[in-house]
Amino acid sequence: MTATISERIQAAEAHLTALRAKRGSALLDGENIDAAEYANAEHELAALRDAEGELVRRERDIASGFRKSRQSELRARLKDLERKRIDALQAAEEGARQLAAALERALSLNDQMAAAAHEITGAVPTPLQALAFTGRLSNRLSAVMSNNKANRYRFGNLVWPHSMAKAGDSWAVEESRLLEPHLKPILEK
Repeated sequence: MTATISERIQAAEAHLTALRAKRGSALLDGENIDAAEYANAEHELAALRDAEGELVRRERDIASGFRKSRQSELRARLKDLERKRIDALQAAEEGARQLAAALERALSLNDQMAAAAHEITGAVPTPLQALAFTGRLSNRLSAVMSNNKANRYRFGNLVWPHSMAKAGDSWAVEESRLLEPHLKPILEK
Protein backbone atom coordinates (compact mmCIF):
# COMPACT_ATOMS: atom_id res chain seq x y z
CA MET A 1 0.00 0.00 0.00
CA THR A 2 1.35 3.41 -0.97
CA ALA A 3 1.60 5.95 1.81
CA THR A 4 -0.13 9.28 1.32
CA ILE A 5 1.86 12.51 1.15
CA SER A 6 0.83 13.45 4.68
CA GLU A 7 1.89 10.02 5.99
CA ARG A 8 5.21 10.38 4.21
CA ILE A 9 5.65 13.89 5.68
CA GLN A 10 4.98 12.54 9.18
CA ALA A 11 7.54 9.76 8.63
CA ALA A 12 10.11 12.25 7.27
CA GLU A 13 9.51 14.61 10.23
CA ALA A 14 9.95 11.71 12.67
CA HIS A 15 13.14 10.64 10.87
CA LEU A 16 14.47 14.22 10.93
CA THR A 17 13.64 14.55 14.64
CA ALA A 18 15.56 11.33 15.29
CA LEU A 19 18.51 12.64 13.24
CA ARG A 20 18.49 15.90 15.22
CA ALA A 21 18.61 13.95 18.47
CA LYS A 22 21.42 11.79 17.05
CA ARG A 23 23.32 14.89 15.88
CA GLY A 24 22.87 16.55 19.28
CA SER A 25 24.14 13.42 21.04
CA ALA A 26 27.09 13.14 18.67
CA LEU A 27 28.04 16.74 19.26
CA LEU A 28 27.84 16.32 23.05
CA ASP A 29 29.82 13.07 22.91
CA GLY A 30 32.44 14.48 20.53
CA GLU A 31 31.56 12.03 17.74
CA ASN A 32 31.39 12.76 14.02
CA ILE A 33 28.04 13.11 12.34
CA ASP A 34 26.99 12.34 8.80
CA ALA A 35 25.97 15.81 7.61
CA ALA A 36 24.85 14.44 4.23
CA GLU A 37 22.29 12.13 5.87
CA TYR A 38 20.88 15.10 7.81
CA ALA A 39 20.84 17.33 4.69
CA ASN A 40 19.14 14.59 2.64
CA ALA A 41 16.45 14.18 5.31
CA GLU A 42 15.79 17.94 5.34
CA HIS A 43 15.77 17.97 1.54
CA GLU A 44 13.31 15.04 1.43
CA LEU A 45 10.98 16.76 3.94
CA ALA A 46 11.09 20.01 1.95
CA ALA A 47 10.34 18.10 -1.28
CA LEU A 48 7.42 16.30 0.38
CA ARG A 49 6.00 19.61 1.63
CA ASP A 50 6.35 21.04 -1.89
CA ALA A 51 4.54 17.98 -3.24
CA GLU A 52 1.79 18.45 -0.65
CA GLY A 53 1.39 22.08 -1.74
CA GLU A 54 1.23 21.03 -5.38
CA LEU A 55 -1.35 18.37 -4.54
CA VAL A 56 -3.52 20.95 -2.78
CA ARG A 57 -3.17 23.31 -5.76
CA ARG A 58 -4.19 20.53 -8.18
CA GLU A 59 -7.17 19.60 -6.01
CA ARG A 60 -8.21 23.25 -5.99
CA ASP A 61 -7.86 23.38 -9.77
CA ILE A 62 -9.99 20.25 -10.13
CA ALA A 63 -12.57 21.64 -7.68
CA SER A 64 -12.52 24.93 -9.57
CA GLY A 65 -13.08 23.04 -12.82
CA PHE A 66 -15.99 21.17 -11.28
CA ARG A 67 -17.33 24.44 -9.91
CA LYS A 68 -17.02 26.10 -13.31
CA SER A 69 -18.67 23.11 -14.98
CA ARG A 70 -21.48 23.14 -12.40
CA GLN A 71 -21.91 26.88 -12.83
CA SER A 72 -22.08 26.43 -16.58
CA GLU A 73 -24.74 23.74 -16.14
CA LEU A 74 -26.67 25.97 -13.73
CA ARG A 75 -26.48 28.92 -16.14
CA ALA A 76 -27.93 26.76 -18.92
CA ARG A 77 -30.63 25.48 -16.55
CA LEU A 78 -31.39 29.02 -15.37
CA LYS A 79 -31.76 30.17 -18.98
CA ASP A 80 -34.14 27.26 -19.70
CA LEU A 81 -36.11 27.89 -16.50
CA GLU A 82 -36.47 31.59 -17.37
CA ARG A 83 -37.85 30.65 -20.81
CA LYS A 84 -40.34 28.27 -19.17
CA ARG A 85 -41.21 30.91 -16.55
CA ILE A 86 -41.94 33.47 -19.27
CA ASP A 87 -44.13 30.90 -21.07
CA ALA A 88 -46.00 30.22 -17.81
CA LEU A 89 -46.44 33.96 -17.18
CA GLN A 90 -47.80 34.47 -20.68
CA ALA A 91 -50.23 31.57 -20.19
CA ALA A 92 -51.27 32.96 -16.78
CA GLU A 93 -51.80 36.42 -18.24
CA GLU A 94 -53.86 35.04 -21.12
CA GLY A 95 -55.87 32.90 -18.70
CA ALA A 96 -56.44 35.83 -16.34
CA ARG A 97 -57.59 38.05 -19.19
CA GLN A 98 -59.86 35.27 -20.49
CA LEU A 99 -61.21 34.72 -16.96
CA ALA A 100 -61.92 38.44 -16.51
CA ALA A 101 -63.67 38.60 -19.90
CA ALA A 102 -65.65 35.41 -19.26
CA LEU A 103 -66.73 36.60 -15.80
CA GLU A 104 -67.76 39.94 -17.28
CA ARG A 105 -69.87 38.10 -19.90
CA ALA A 106 -71.38 35.82 -17.22
CA LEU A 107 -72.24 38.81 -15.00
CA SER A 108 -73.75 40.70 -17.93
CA LEU A 109 -75.80 37.68 -19.01
CA ASN A 110 -76.92 37.11 -15.41
CA ASP A 111 -78.05 40.77 -15.20
CA GLN A 112 -79.97 40.37 -18.47
CA MET A 113 -81.62 37.17 -17.21
CA ALA A 114 -82.52 38.85 -13.90
CA ALA A 115 -84.05 41.78 -15.79
CA ALA A 116 -86.04 39.45 -18.06
CA ALA A 117 -87.26 37.34 -15.11
CA HIS A 118 -88.24 40.51 -13.24
CA GLU A 119 -90.12 41.80 -16.24
CA ILE A 120 -92.02 38.49 -16.54
CA THR A 121 -92.76 37.84 -12.84
CA GLY A 122 -92.09 41.10 -11.05
CA ALA A 123 -89.33 39.42 -9.00
CA VAL A 124 -85.77 38.25 -9.49
CA PRO A 125 -85.12 34.61 -8.56
CA THR A 126 -82.57 34.39 -5.74
CA PRO A 127 -79.91 32.58 -7.83
CA LEU A 128 -80.01 35.46 -10.35
CA GLN A 129 -79.61 38.23 -7.78
CA ALA A 130 -76.32 39.98 -8.43
CA LEU A 131 -74.86 39.64 -4.92
CA ALA A 132 -75.79 35.97 -4.67
CA PHE A 133 -74.35 35.23 -8.10
CA THR A 134 -71.07 37.07 -7.52
CA GLY A 135 -70.81 35.41 -4.10
CA ARG A 136 -71.11 31.95 -5.65
CA LEU A 137 -68.65 32.81 -8.41
CA SER A 138 -66.13 34.14 -5.91
CA ASN A 139 -66.52 30.94 -3.85
CA ARG A 140 -65.94 28.81 -6.92
CA LEU A 141 -62.94 30.86 -7.94
CA SER A 142 -61.62 30.64 -4.37
CA ALA A 143 -62.00 26.84 -4.46
CA VAL A 144 -59.98 26.64 -7.67
CA MET A 145 -57.29 29.03 -6.42
CA SER A 146 -57.02 27.24 -3.04
CA ASN A 147 -56.13 24.12 -4.98
CA ASN A 148 -52.71 25.72 -5.63
CA LYS A 149 -50.62 23.95 -2.98
CA ALA A 150 -47.89 26.61 -2.93
CA ASN A 151 -50.36 29.42 -2.19
CA ARG A 152 -53.37 27.68 -0.71
CA TYR A 153 -55.28 30.67 0.75
CA ARG A 154 -53.21 33.65 -0.28
CA PHE A 155 -51.38 34.86 -3.35
CA GLY A 156 -49.52 38.08 -2.60
CA ASN A 157 -52.19 40.66 -1.78
CA LEU A 158 -55.02 38.37 -2.91
CA VAL A 159 -56.67 36.33 -0.20
CA TRP A 160 -59.26 33.67 -0.88
CA PRO A 161 -61.16 32.24 2.04
CA HIS A 162 -62.02 28.61 2.51
CA SER A 163 -64.88 27.79 0.20
CA MET A 164 -67.67 25.23 0.42
CA ALA A 165 -67.39 24.84 -3.36
CA LYS A 166 -65.18 22.07 -4.67
CA ALA A 167 -62.34 22.88 -7.05
CA GLY A 168 -63.35 20.08 -9.42
CA ASP A 169 -67.03 21.03 -9.69
CA SER A 170 -68.29 22.39 -13.02
CA TRP A 171 -69.42 25.96 -12.52
CA ALA A 172 -71.92 25.74 -15.38
CA VAL A 173 -73.44 22.46 -14.18
CA GLU A 174 -73.75 23.73 -10.59
CA GLU A 175 -75.34 27.02 -11.72
CA SER A 176 -77.79 25.17 -13.99
CA ARG A 177 -78.72 22.80 -11.17
CA LEU A 178 -79.25 25.72 -8.78
CA LEU A 179 -81.24 27.90 -11.20
CA GLU A 180 -83.36 25.18 -12.84
CA PRO A 181 -86.10 24.98 -10.15
CA HIS A 182 -86.45 28.79 -10.21
CA LEU A 183 -86.33 29.17 -13.99
CA LYS A 184 -88.61 26.24 -14.93
CA PRO A 185 -91.86 27.82 -13.62
CA ILE A 186 -91.07 31.11 -15.34
CA LEU A 187 -90.39 29.45 -18.68
CA GLU A 188 -93.45 27.18 -18.51
CA LYS A 189 -96.05 29.94 -18.05
